[in-house]
Amino acid sequence: MDKLLAPTSIAMVGASNNTWSIGGMVTANLLRAFDGPVHPVHPRDTEIQGRKACPSIADLPEPVDLAVIAVPAGQVLGVVEQAAERGVGGAVILTSGFAEAGPEGKDLQQALADVSARTGIRLIGPNCIGYMNVAGGVMANFALLPNEPLPQPGPVALVSQSGGFGSYLTSKALLSGVRLGWFVTTGNEVDVNLAQTLRFLVERPEVGVLLTFSETLRDPETFIDAAVRAAELGKPMVMLKAGRTEAAAKAALSHTASVTGSAAVMDAVCEQYGVIVAQTMEEMLDLGLIFQDGRRPAGDRIAIMTTSGGAGVLLSDVAAQQGLTVPELPEDEQAALTELMPRPFYGSVLNPVDTTAQITGNPEAYGKVVNAVAGSPSVDMLTTVVWAHPGPAIDTVIDTYRSTTRPLAVLTNAPVVDLTEAGVPTYTDPARAVGSLAALARFTTRPIPARAPYRPDEERRERARALLTGGSPMLECDAKKLLALYGVPVTAEEFVHSPEDAARAAGSIGGPVALKAMSYQLPHKSDAGAVRLGVRDVPGEYAAMLAEVARKAPQARIEGVLVQQMVPARLELTCGMRRDPAFGPMVAAGLGGVLVEILAEAVLLRPPFDVRTARAALDGLAGGRLVSGGRGLSEEEAELVATVMTGLAELALDLPEVDEVDVNPLRVADGAVVAADGLVVISHG
Repeated sequence: MDKLLAPTSIAMVGASNNTWSIGGMVTANLLRAFDGPVHPVHPRDTEIQGRKACPSIADLPEPVDLAVIAVPAGQVLGVVEQAAERGVGGAVILTSGFAEAGPEGKDLQQALADVSARTGIRLIGPNCIGYMNVAGGVMANFALLPNEPLPQPGPVALVSQSGGFGSYLTSKALLSGVRLGWFVTTGNEVDVNLAQTLRFLVERPEVGVLLTFSETLRDPETFIDAAVRAAELGKPMVMLKAGRTEAAAKAALSHTASVTGSAAVMDAVCEQYGVIVAQTMEEMLDLGLIFQDGRRPAGDRIAIMTTSGGAGVLLSDVAAQQGLTVPELPEDEQAALTELMPRPFYGSVLNPVDTTAQITGNPEAYGKVVNAVAGSPSVDMLTTVVWAHPGPAIDTVIDTYRSTTRPLAVLTNAPVVDLTEAGVPTYTDPARAVGSLAALARFTTRPIPARAPYRPDEERRERARALLTGGSPMLECDAKKLLALYGVPVTAEEFVHSPEDAARAAGSIGGPVALKAMSYQLPHKSDAGAVRLGVRDVPGEYAAMLAEVARKAPQARIEGVLVQQMVPARLELTCGMRRDPAFGPMVAAGLGGVLVEILAEAVLLRPPFDVRTARAALDGLAGGRLVSGGRGLSEEEAELVATVMTGLAELALDLPEVDEVDVNPLRVADGAVVAADGLVVISHG
């Protein structure tokens, strides 16, 4: 990866003297930025853009670290083979016409993958726009034209599967003031993928912020490794995910031959491992802008300074909505600010600090007020409003930004070149300015995620596997035995085959009971009348239930009847596990019973995780009201639900043949949590 992304020597295969062709543009970009040797490769021309050219990689005067390839698709495989034989460390394949182009292209891409696997040469692409490593002088891309200024080295890295949109993001980021030091497109990902690129970049000392645009994720484990490492190093990672709808997923498939997974699962994994999910392109770039200077607030207190009372109110609204605190400044600070204001003063020094427009004619006073607010011990960050006119106000804001280490976001009515060039985070919408500061505050106070180790209990796993010998879905009675092995509290119950045995079992359990007909053909028992609740006349209800099932589901073979304890419930929850195509097992917990279909709100976690992580996830359910409301979960109950979630996680890791688990309802009352039903689906494929 070092040779691929931080090379000391480069060969440009497909170099051209035509600087409007892709090969010509990339050649010109390489020649203007790279300090090491650049060898143009062309089968006929002996000189390319003033450099001696070689007819092939085999004819290079010395081995090189990196080959950039811009030749027709039919020639790429031969070039890569030749590069591998010559000891080239890696290649960037700009050419399209591979898996995204149909069966023939897919076969050609597989051949490239085979060469990489056999020889060890690392490949980016094909069907990409290349990459940019500013500090290393590697402009191996055609996102920026050769006549555009070279970017200055910066701490932000942008990784995009899409080349074209990645180029768009790069141009917009640079115009917005985001200091991009790296830009990498991965294209069809024949070898190196988005996750591997992030994992490489997170360790680079010059990289402080990671932005990524993803259409699919082929390497979830490496992505999570990168996310955990980024959190450990204090480097924000921001994800913009495409393919959230069925139509978008189809578009992604045709674009980069990708297969997109569930957006909800991706969001949940990002939340679990500290990756910030941006909803829009603007939000992703806004976050890059606020994070790039490395400033971190000590808390969530924001100062708002404006010459417009209306703007102050609007900024205060956004701050409150984003969870920030707008504290009233102490009386001594108010008095000191009042002394700095022009006379007569008709504004406010409470916070928001409204200087009114009269201060704009007094640059000295304006500067003193801005510095005083920025230095207040009562706040942790500052936003201020300026008009986009060059002059003392802009200069003062720049001076204040340079003199403080606190986060500062400026709201302007139009982009201001002087602010952008000075590195001051500048926004043209109040929600974007304050929202970025709020994201910064949340990032600063976030817990560091960890990958909880899991060591399976082999004896328990074998006992569990012995229960998977029947049909699928499992009978509820067997499913509950499996759940109980993994620490899930289940109802007292007995599996019987006659009305007499049912009556005896009910007497043993005590009180009214539930009766359930067990059949592999009835995964949803209530639809066929196979459930009776609160039963006292056990023999009579036993016979009536079986008669109803015979009418409604004559195809169902009844294996027996489950006589089950009735348990009280102040709340009903649901817990479950399903396997995502990209991320594998995901455990869910949410409101259960009849509410599961109406509210459809759940938290998702990817195993392995511990009880602490599950408990923290539950705290966010229903806006936090599930655990903080008067009728919500008690601490003891929340801990028990978290334990159920970790049990399902361990079950999923131990038994890959289990495709799906549903525990609904999970009945909660008086400090107890009990699974009243359980569905387990097994894959026999």
